[in-house]
Amino acid sequence: MRKKLLIAVSAIILLVLCIIGVLWITQSYASSVVTAKLIIDSGTVQVKHAGGTWTSASNGMVLTQSDAVRTGDNTSASVVLFESSILRLDSNTEVMLQEILQQAGKTSVAVQQDCGSTWSTISKISGIDDYDVQTPTTVASVRGTSFYVHVQANGTTTVGVGTGIVNVSSMKNGQIVHAIAVNKDEEVTIDPEAIDQLIEIKPFVKNDWVLQNQQKDETLRENVKEDLVARLDPYIPELKKQYGVTDQELDVLIDGYIKGYFDLPFDTPGWIRDIIELS
Repeated sequence: MRKKLLIAVSAIILLVLCIIGVLWITQSYASSVVTAKLIIDSGTVQVKHAGGTWTSASNGMVLTQSDAVRTGDNTSASVVLFESSILRLDSNTEVMLQEILQQAGKTSVAVQQDCGSTWSTISKISGIDDYDVQTPTTVASVRGTSFYVHVQANGTTTVGVGTGIVNVSSMKNGQIVHAIAVNKDEEVTIDPEAIDQLIEIKPFVKNDWVLQNQQKDETLRENVKEDLVARLDPYIPELKKQYGVTDQELDVLIDGYIKGYFDLPFDTPGWIRDIIELS
């Protein structure tokens, strides 16, 4: 069944893109996308630019590579990446946008997390090919998923997976010690005092903050889906007419793509990816 759906979504996406065939639309849309933007819901947030000092952050400010963000007590804030993926920060958390790189048609984002808790939801539609969260002891790498990272004062790191698969590596002196794939509803904890031990997978114990983020993700996905459907809407009637695709089938396929069940075909041209993705 999954193979059949994959073939169907690949064909539909390519067909839609062939129908579009208007490159200037892609160029004007892609150029307007904000790479990273800070959203402050409540509390105190500070930002530090490369080589600078900590200053008060403003809601909606644009962030760039090497910018750092930290939250105070009772704070709710997030960093929106490419307008469809999000990094949420709990209170008393510090992160740095270590890398936001777009090169040779590939987009990579790396976040350095020194303390506190984050929730990352990375949508395929954002065009992010590689996304890493790095802590003093751990690297968590994903493509299209959601996960939790908590860093204690001594560097002990817990990674819990909400959806998809997260590749987790324990690190010592910049070198990988062990690596493991962590699936949905699983978690791992890496202790710097036991860095040489094998990584043990346990059930993901979700606190209230994690559960709140999973609820927010449902709203985020609906907004992303509405945006994608709006961009494809002019071409959907032709698609349905020529290939007999129903509204229900199209809804399932678009929803599956956004949730990460499908990838674009590997040979999809770059300008085509720009219409489907936001980077």
